[in-house]
Amino acid sequence: MDYTAENLTTKTVSGATWSAVARIGQQGVSLLATAILARLLQPSAYGLLGMATVVIGFIEIFKDLGTSLALIQRRELTNEVISSVFWVNVLFGFLAASVTAGIAPLAAIFYGEPQVTPVMAVLSISFVVSSLSIVQQALLTREMAFNKLARIELTSSVMGAIVGIAMAFSGAGVWSLVALSLTGTITGTVLLWIVSRWRPRLYLGWNEIRSIGSFGINLTGFNVVNYFARNADNLLIGRYLGATALGYYALAYRLMLYPLQNISGVLGRVLFPAFASIQDDNARFRRAYLRACAIIAAVTFPLMLGMLITAEPLVAAILGSRWMPVAPLLMILALVGMVQSIATTVGHIYMAKGRTDWMFRWGMAASTLAVASFVVGLSWGIVGVAAAYGIVSLLLAYPNFAIPFRLIDLSVKDLVVSLWPVLRSSLIMLSCVAILRIALNWLGITQPWAMLGIMVTVGIIAYVVALVVSRSPALLDVLELLPLRQVSWLQWIVAVMGLDTCHGNRL
Repeated sequence: MDYTAENLTTKTVSGATWSAVARIGQQGVSLLATAILARLLQPSAYGLLGMATVVIGFIEIFKDLGTSLALIQRRELTNEVISSVFWVNVLFGFLAASVTAGIAPLAAIFYGEPQVTPVMAVLSISFVVSSLSIVQQALLTREMAFNKLARIELTSSVMGAIVGIAMAFSGAGVWSLVALSLTGTITGTVLLWIVSRWRPRLYLGWNEIRSIGSFGINLTGFNVVNYFARNADNLLIGRYLGATALGYYALAYRLMLYPLQNISGVLGRVLFPAFASIQDDNARFRRAYLRACAIIAAVTFPLMLGMLITAEPLVAAILGSRWMPVAPLLMILALVGMVQSIATTVGHIYMAKGRTDWMFRWGMAASTLAVASFVVGLSWGIVGVAAAYGIVSLLLAYPNFAIPFRLIDLSVKDLVVSLWPVLRSSLIMLSCVAILRIALNWLGITQPWAMLGIMVTVGIIAYVVALVVSRSPALLDVLELLPLRQVSWLQWIVAVMGLDTCHGNRL
């Protein structure tokens, strides 16, 4: 895993591009499949699957106990370690399947829906199947072979959609959704075995397992704590404020989370193996980290601030007037999203440095304060919950960065300096759109779609111009990731603005 600066940069850019292609392709396939299946299946079929996946989603946290990430993080790997991890994952796969099938009748009793039992029992097979390819996927990720992983993921999604739709046409009901999920998992496992050159030995050494045990256990502990913290607000709102309030809050949160999952998530998948490969070189680590944060901010900051200023016409145009209570929530959560888009990257520092124990302890403290904020905010309804969460998120921002930054000798000030050109350009965009909104109201243009279209267009132009004028290196990085550097008119802009001269950082 020793890469030159130029080679690592190339691999990271290529990996991010392929990961984005895979994410966009999977969402496109999912959207098409959902549109077709929604016309063929009853809502009860989705309800049954939803009941089953609530339980399965929690058990999945323990699926590999962080061993796959441990394989990516380790500087040196022996075949004995890899084989031991493989067989432990297979054992965990059978255990998870047995637990899922065993508690299925209890879940059916809880929901009052007998059909949950067979659905959960069949879906439990996915734990066994996926356990057979966890190591292969980890090794390909470690090699940063994201082009191969993207093709596998897209193929799996397409095969699952084909089988699911075919079964829905034959009247299989909820089983078409189960088949879609299982087919994707089985296809992915088979393809990972075909693509990966590694094969397991009949070897299981507990010394090898113990050598990565601390990393995996602490990571799993953090994931469990994080799971409960991220679902506590929904639980409390549903219990004390009712289903309608929860519907507004959940939708606003999902809208805020969507760009984060598709930007920070895509880059984050690539950053961990890149950081792990330079874990012993803090100078390179710092440069790589700051550059990655600037790229993420260059996309998420204008998106979040744009969501804040266009919240009302956005909700009215896309969702309809009956969803207007979502708008103030979206304005609050947009600021939270700005912070979280960068805050999510610190996990890669903890993991790359092998300090998941620090990560777990910080997760415990931060989650406790987050849940406490939900409880306090309940007195003021869903807006109070969102506001309290926003205040706590801002208060925790400094220690959230400062603690892991100690591992790479980085200061929070350095991060702020790195992000400032993007933040300044985003604030300029926000100011322009805010003034435009006042002008539109004065001119009597109040139709949601018209307001949204004009505000978004002007916002994009204002942001790009501000970014170009500031000669921010993040602009060139984003163009590389798209990738659009080969387009002649973009090359001309890059040359004229002198962006190449201000872009010297390499991973």
